[in-house]
Amino acid sequence: MTPSTKIPTTLFLSVFCTIVMLIAPLGGFGQLKPSTFSAFKFELKERFSPVNETLLRDEISEIIAVQQEMEEEDIWSVRYWNGSYPSYRWHQLLMQVSRNDKGYKNGGRVAIMHLTIYDALVEVWKHKKVHFQKAAYQYDSKIKKLVQDLDSSTFICEWSAAAGAAHRIIGYYFPKQKELLDSSLIAFKSTRLATGLQFPSDIEKGLEIGQKIADKYIEYAKGDRTNLRWEGSVPKVDSLWSGNPGPWDPMKRQWKPLTLVQSNQFRPGPPPEDWSSDIEELRQFNAEHQTSEIAWRWKSEPIWDRLIERKILEYDLNPLEAAFANAVFHTARFDGIIAAWDGKYHYWGIRPFQYDPSFQPILIDTPNFPGYPAGHTTVAGSIAKVLSFLFPKDEPLFYELAKECSESRFEGGVHFRTDNEVGLEVGYKVGQWVIKCFTE
Repeated sequence: MTPSTKIPTTLFLSVFCTIVMLIAPLGGFGQLKPSTFSAFKFELKERFSPVNETLLRDEISEIIAVQQEMEEEDIWSVRYWNGSYPSYRWHQLLMQVSRNDKGYKNGGRVAIMHLTIYDALVEVWKHKKVHFQKAAYQYDSKIKKLVQDLDSSTFICEWSAAAGAAHRIIGYYFPKQKELLDSSLIAFKSTRLATGLQFPSDIEKGLEIGQKIADKYIEYAKGDRTNLRWEGSVPKVDSLWSGNPGPWDPMKRQWKPLTLVQSNQFRPGPPPEDWSSDIEELRQFNAEHQTSEIAWRWKSEPIWDRLIERKILEYDLNPLEAAFANAVFHTARFDGIIAAWDGKYHYWGIRPFQYDPSFQPILIDTPNFPGYPAGHTTVAGSIAKVLSFLFPKDEPLFYELAKECSESRFEGGVHFRTDNEVGLEVGYKVGQWVIKCFTE
């Protein structure tokens, strides 16, 4: 178990398409003022008020007792759960649980978790702006400050709101993992109290807010169509894709979009009827290259996921900024998938190895679903667009990576270049739409 490393950075004040993004909630969110910085989908009607100072002082003894009983290894646990940003460990836990589970992996789980955390933190900040409260260590010198203080109101714990939200959402998608999830929440709660920042009552209020927002998203998720099974049939046309896509993949085009008006909102025009020039380009590449480093890298590594984590840390985003960035990022990925799969199963575009049975892709195994437009590149386009919006100083990097992702699918031989280029354009449109929905 290693501590999260804090990366020192300068203030983030760059402009992209006249919209400045990601600021401290107390000072305004880009051109969006705190009063207009609202939840994506759900909010609560409850109003929370701090307990009086007499009761807060009664809670101080509990914090002191926890810190006095700590051993050196407990310090690392505190840093483990409370370093980086609130959703960081819970995202890792969701990925771990997803890998361990052998059943169907619901495609909406990641976006729903991060949207839940974002809406929960918006709810927390709504009350923080009204009630300022000092950190626990500022009330009593016997309490040590064990993690960074954000110099904002400690009323209602945003880290606990994220924990309550994530614990409940992951539990909804993976009920068999209850024991692991419960033990993780217990570990988090004990370490959060030990930070010396928040009082027990603020931790409980945060958990309550996260859980209540999660309940609303769970009800939404029950109708988002991400659990539907396909009962259709593959067209029997030689010029189209052929195969057995399984029960889940074709249904991605029928998922309920998070921002798109409908799944075919950005559907591209039809693919070429003649792929001869595309396949010739692939043959030429294979004749000159035995392998492709970028093809294997983009196939096997979670490049975009690592990148969003790194940028949040590089720019030292506060909890609400980080939650917003993740919400926009994962929404763009989710709706990008829908847009790509709408085209795939509308056109049933053939794959290179099917068009020319003698052609051997460098990546060997071609994904078992239609090719046009390319899914990797559609998602790359949507993510590159929103990352450029979130971190405009790094815009060239994001578009360079999107183009590399596109090239990797061509070099790997699993897509024609046309699949990739069209996918990128669709993705850029999706990403721009997601930005609009989060800012208007």
